[in-house]
Amino acid sequence: MKLSTKGRYSLQTMVYLATCREHCSIRSISEATGITSGYLEQLMIPLRRAQLVEAERGVQGGYKIARTGITCHDVLAASEGDFHPAPCKQCHKTDACKTHQIWALLQSAVVDFSKLVTIDELASHLVEGEAGGGI
Repeated sequence: MKLSTKGRYSLQTMVYLATCREHCSIRSISEATGITSGYLEQLMIPLRRAQLVEAERGVQGGYKIARTGITCHDVLAASEGDFHPAPCKQCHKTDACKTHQIWALLQSAVVDFSKLVTIDELASHLVEGEAGGGI
């Protein structure tokens, strides 16, 4: 189970937004995270659809986290879709294969843990008071 660049960058963006007190421009997010502006715009689409971020137009506009209590699972589900275990290479014994069973258990553990960890908790570990938390 490999997390794509989209999932990693979505989590990083959400943690950054959780440290901002006001709306953050794409430019400021890009400068803080190193993610290109164009890619950030694409990342925001599923996050907005899932109502995890809010957008404000205009000079003082930008993005902000929509609410507290957003979990890593919420972000990953919005950006990645469902999690699936990585099956054995060229294996067709899905129910009989012990490796498939192990991957299913690992997938369940990762998904359960991602539902417990909030973006606010991750952001709280960053430097307080610094814009973007030093991300």
